[in-house]
Amino acid sequence: MIGDLWVLVTLLADPARNGAEVDEPCLLALTDADTTDAERVNGLIPVDQVEWEAWRTAADAYLAAVTDAARTLASAERRAQRAAARVLPGVRRRATREAESAFRSAAADYAVAVRAATTGYWPIHCEIRRRLDSQIASRRWVDIRARFAGRGTEPVWGWSLRELEPEQTPGLVELTVFRWDGDPPARAADFVSPERFGAPELDRELLRLRAEWTVRRIVWDEAARLRVEDENGGVPFALWWRAVTARVDAAEKVVPPRSPGSAFAGPPAQSGRRRIEVLQLPE
Repeated sequence: MIGDLWVLVTLLADPARNGAEVDEPCLLALTDADTTDAERVNGLIPVDQVEWEAWRTAADAYLAAVTDAARTLASAERRAQRAAARVLPGVRRRATREAESAFRSAAADYAVAVRAATTGYWPIHCEIRRRLDSQIASRRWVDIRARFAGRGTEPVWGWSLRELEPEQTPGLVELTVFRWDGDPPARAADFVSPERFGAPELDRELLRLRAEWTVRRIVWDEAARLRVEDENGGVPFALWWRAVTARVDAAEKVVPPRSPGSAFAGPPAQSGRRRIEVLQLPE
């Protein structure tokens, strides 16, 4: 079961070497919590005992393959450097060319070995990355919840309702959410909320409306969304809304869509040419 152990995530050594065309990223791996001389990624992730042993073994296999290929490359490089330092008449010139050719061949072999080792380990790297991102997101959500605890209670929110097909489909409506202290919504409406709500009250009001009407869509006034984001340091409106309306029945929450172009919409894109894979975990 995931979570038997909490272990530190670390970066494996950069596989790039002088003279070898390697286009592979540094990979993530598990390490003992008391390791002090490794370059660390800030975070612990949950794993079970089977994953701990298997992923450590896979990381060791990756490092062994890369180290063995790097040793061969370094040896070929030293021979080429010694040959290049010699006087070059006759046989020695040929020896230099042979040493340089051997180095180029070793560099190509090294790139192939790194690519193969990375391909074998890549699904594990992706799963570690996913769990690390999940822990970062969880900590950030706790911080957001704490930051906005008790906020959003000002009675500035309202709703309007428009029937879409009153003759053909009675009760089919579009809801618009807006702020009373801003510009009124431009959409026509058949009903407008008689009251003003704080965010938690509006959240419950939207649930009530959805129970009474067939709501095709909810339109969140863009100016109101942008105003909230501006007042809260750029925190996306959807995230702010979740924080200020958090409650026990969160599974029924009416969650607005993400703001376009939000800087907080997800983890940063991975560099390099490899695609993120999903590791198939055992049942």
